[in-house]
Formats: sequence, C-alpha cells, structure tokens
Amino acid sequence: MGGGRVIAVVGDVHGSWNSSVDEQALRHINPDLVLFTGDFGNEDVELVEEVSKLDMPKAVILGNHDCWYSGRYASKTSSAVLQQHRLLGESHVGFKRLEFPGLKISVVGSRPFSMGGPRKAFFGFPYCKEMYGVHSLEESATKISELALGAPKEHAIIVLGHNGPTGLGSSPGDICGRDFDPGAGDHGDPDLEEALKSCEGKCEIPLVVFGHMHKELLCGGERKMTAVGSNGTVYVNGAVVPRERSKSSERAFTVVTLADDNRVDKVTETWVRIKGKQVDTVAESVLFPLDE
Repeated sequence: MGGGRVIAVVGDVHGSWNSSVDEQALRHINPDLVLFTGDFGNEDVELVEEVSKLDMPKAVILGNHDCWYSGRYASKTSSAVLQQHRLLGESHVGFKRLEFPGLKISVVGSRPFSMGGPRKAFFGFPYCKEMYGVHSLEESATKISELALGAPKEHAIIVLGHNGPTGLGSSPGDICGRDFDPGAGDHGDPDLEEALKSCEGKCEIPLVVFGHMHKELLCGGERKMTAVGSNGTVYVNGAVVPRERSKSSERAFTVVTLADDNRVDKVTETWVRIKGKQVDTVAESVLFPLDE
C-alpha cells in the first residue's frame, strides 16, 4: 500500500455524538479506520445504536460508563449492556481481535468496561466473567497477549482499550496519571501492561489507543496525551472531553497516521467545524512526533 493509513480516534463520547454532524466531520478527515474508546454515556443504548450505524470500517470498546448502573453490583449482565454489545456486533473488540485485511491492520481489544487503577480493577468483572469467561487480571493479560500473538505477521497490531496500561507514569498529568487523588499515582490497567510485556520480542505493537483519563485535569492543567515506550510503541489517549465546542459546531478527533512500515508517523488532535454543508479543519495540534 502507498501513502500510509489514516486512523480517526473518537475519544470518550459522554453523550457528544450527533450522527449527521460527526459523519460529515469524519468524511472530511477521510480515515481508513475509526476507533472508539467507549464511555458513550451511562448505559446509553440509543446513542450506541447511532454509533453502530456508522458506515465506515470501525472498532469499538465499551467503557466503565457503558455499564455504569450495574457494573459494581450485577451478578448477571444487565439488559442495557447486552443491548449495546448486540448492537455493536463484530465491531466491539473487547477481548477480541478484528482483522482489516485490506488495511493490513489487526485491532486487538483489551479488557472492556475498565475503570482503571488497582483499586477499581474489578469494576465490570461480572460481565468479563459471564460474557468472556475471564475471571481475573491474570486471565485478562493472557487473553490479550494471545490475541495479539495470533495476528497475521504482516499486519500492524493496534491495541484498543478503554483505559491505558500501567507503567507510563504516576504524576497527575501523565498519560494515565491519577488527577482526582491528591496522592496521585498510576491509574492504568495492570493486566494490559502485563499483556504488552508478554508480547515483547514476539510481535510488534506499534500503537496502543485508549481513553478514560480525560485531557483536562481535575487539578488544573492538561494531560500528556501521547507517550512512547522503550520499544517504540506509541501510546495515544484520545479522551478529549468534552469533544464538542463552539455550540457543538466543532468536533474533536485524534488522528493517527501509520506509515507503510507499520510505524506511527504522526498523531494530531484535530478539530473539525461543521456549518451546514461547509466542513473545515479549524485546529490541528501535533502530539507526535514532538520536537526535542
């Protein structure tokens, strides 16, 4: 293939999705693939149904808000969670690998419904047990790594999670840093970190995409939205929340370009303005590579 592949990341939606407006914006970006990091709303089945109708190659993972009312207490999966899962169909990649042969991309989904951090790691685990047969963080790590290792060798592997892995920093402004606790700390998923470590030296994972930890910090300031691992993996947090501004006429996307050699070439935070039939890019901030 020539010219690389363009991936549009729709970070945590939290109710900010308008099919007509967002589809216009996406067609303006013209991505080869759209990735959704979840948190569409508090078990918002109607919004998820609208997202499911998007007629573009896509992969989706559900977040903690997508099982918000029942995640802590449900012994059986709630009807709202099941409805979302059914509506998304094959595009939902929780504990699953979705192949895009024409793009030479494999999307590997990590643990869905994640709330992040060791203290809240088991939020949504009733669903992981019932729907996926995953009973522990150890089983989760094994499942994710097996999915990645099973991808076609010529494919770029993209890991899509609701939350990112541990190991990327513990300051509030780090890509998965805890900004809601004065003590700070790393709020990533330990099972995802373990899965990625298990893949080192066995397969290359150029890109890990997630959300959950919002760009605007509760303690003030903004979060780092990209990080680069020692092995060259690029981590991208797409949770620009809210993802609309200027009376909803502007929408946020994180745009990733994969080069032909499967390396991440560029990451931008891109704002698209939609006014009637006129669609324009009004702001674009380069997140990767950053000038030294």
